Amino acid sequence: MRYFYLILFTLTINFAQAQIPAIDRCGYDQVLENLEKQYPGFRSAYDKAYIQSINGPRVLPRKLKIKDTTYFLDTIYTIPVVFHILYNNANENIQDSLIFNQLEVLNQDFSRLNPDTGNTRSIFKSRAGSTRFKFELATTDPSGNPTSGIVRKSTTLTNFNTSNDNIKFTAQGGDNVWNATKYLNVWVGDLQVPNQGSIVLGYAYPPYGHPFWPNSSWVANSNQGVVLHYQVVGRNNPRATGALATSKKGRVATHEFGHFFGLRHIWGDPIFTSGCSVDDYLYDTPNQGSRSNFICNFGANTCFDAKDDLPDMVENYMDYSSETCQNMFTRQQIQVMRSAIKDYRSSLPIKVEIVQRMRIFDTFVYNEVKIFARNTNQTAVVELTNEELLNTLTLDVYDAAGRAIFQNMPLKRNEEIISTIRFAPGVYVFQLRRADTKKPVKTEKLYINKS
Repeated sequence: MRYFYLILFTLTINFAQAQIPAIDRCGYDQVLENLEKQYPGFRSAYDKAYIQSINGPRVLPRKLKIKDTTYFLDTIYTIPVVFHILYNNANENIQDSLIFNQLEVLNQDFSRLNPDTGNTRSIFKSRAGSTRFKFELATTDPSGNPTSGIVRKSTTLTNFNTSNDNIKFTAQGGDNVWNATKYLNVWVGDLQVPNQGSIVLGYAYPPYGHPFWPNSSWVANSNQGVVLHYQVVGRNNPRATGALATSKKGRVATHEFGHFFGLRHIWGDPIFTSGCSVDDYLYDTPNQGSRSNFICNFGANTCFDAKDDLPDMVENYMDYSSETCQNMFTRQQIQVMRSAIKDYRSSLPIKVEIVQRMRIFDTFVYNEVKIFARNTNQTAVVELTNEELLNTLTLDVYDAAGRAIFQNMPLKRNEEIISTIRFAPGVYVFQLRRADTKKPVKTEKLYINKS
C-alpha cells in the first residue's frame, strides 16, 4: 500500500457566490492519523526523531580574519528542478515566464533576499535567516540530453486526484518522475476536486528515508517531489483570481518546498491533541494553537507562554497566513532543512553541489544592509539582515547641506528605527561606517516628508 503525504492548503470555494474560502483539514493530518493506526506508537517515534534532529550538533560559523577584511567560507546547495506541466486545455498550459519567476521567488525566499523582509516584525528579525539553497532549472535530462527543465504534456484528465497521485504517472494520465535522487520534481496541474468546489493548492512528500517514518510505510522514490495547482504557480499568476488572490505571490511553492526539505507546519500539526499542547519543537517559532487560515492577523496570540510570550509568527512561510505577510524561515527551520539535504537528500544536488564561496564584507555583505524611510509613521529604518554585522557599524545622518544631524550611532539590533519627526522635509544622507576603522561602507539618500 502506498501511503500518501498531502501537505498545505485545501480551499473550499463557492464559485457562484465568491464567498471567503474556508480551510479544510490538511491531508497531512489524515496521513499521520492513518499511520498511527497502522503502526501504534508512530506519533511518539516521529516526535522523538524530530527533536533529535533539531538538537543535533550545530555547525559553527567558520571565519578567517585577514587584516581588516572578514571572509566567510559558505556552503551553497544548488538543486536542479524539473517542472512537469500537465494540461487539459490551453489555460492550464501555463507560460514559461511563470516558471521563471516562480524560481526567482523560491531563490529569494530561501535566501532571505525577498523584497519584503522589512515587513518582518522587530521581535522576529533576529530569528530569520537564509537557507543558502539555490534552485535552477535542470539543463540535462535523465538520458543526458539538453533540456529546458520544463516538460509539457497534454492529458485527457480534466483534473488530478490527489488521493492516488496520478499526476506523477504516465499510465494514469500524468508524467513519470525524473530520477528523484537527482532532480527536484515539480508537477503542475488542475487539482480542483470535482463536484466539491474545493481546490488543493499543493502538497509534498518529506525526505525519502527520513527516520520519522517506518520503512514499511514509506513511499517510493517515484512519488518524491512537489505538486502545485496551476493557478498559483509563479508571482502574479493571472489565473489566481477571486478566492485565490491571497495566493498569487508564488509562496505556495515556498511552503511546499519547505515540506519537501522536512519542515512541519508552524503550529505543530495537532491531530490527537489540539491547540497549545502540540508544538513543532522549534524554540524560535512561538507556540501557536492553530493555523492562520489565509489572513494576516498581526494581533493573533493563540497560545500564552508564561515566559517570553510572543504573538503568532504569521510571517512564517510554514503558516497558512496570507502570502502578503509571509516573509521568513527561522534559523532552526533552516537547520532542519539543511540537515535533511545533508542526511536524507544528499544525492539531490548536481555533483553533490557544495559550493564554497568567499564573501567579503567590503564588497558584498554591506550591500545586504537595507536603509529605507517609512514616511507614513515618520521613521527611517536600518535593517541588518546579517547578524554578523551587529555592533560592527555606526550610522551618521546628514542633511542636504552636509550638516550632521547625528553621528556615530551604534547599530545593535537587526532593525534600528530612527524617528524623523523633527526632520524638516527634504533629502538626507544616511552613511554607515565600520565601528573599528571609521571607514564608510554604505551610503543611502532618503527623502523625508510629512505627508
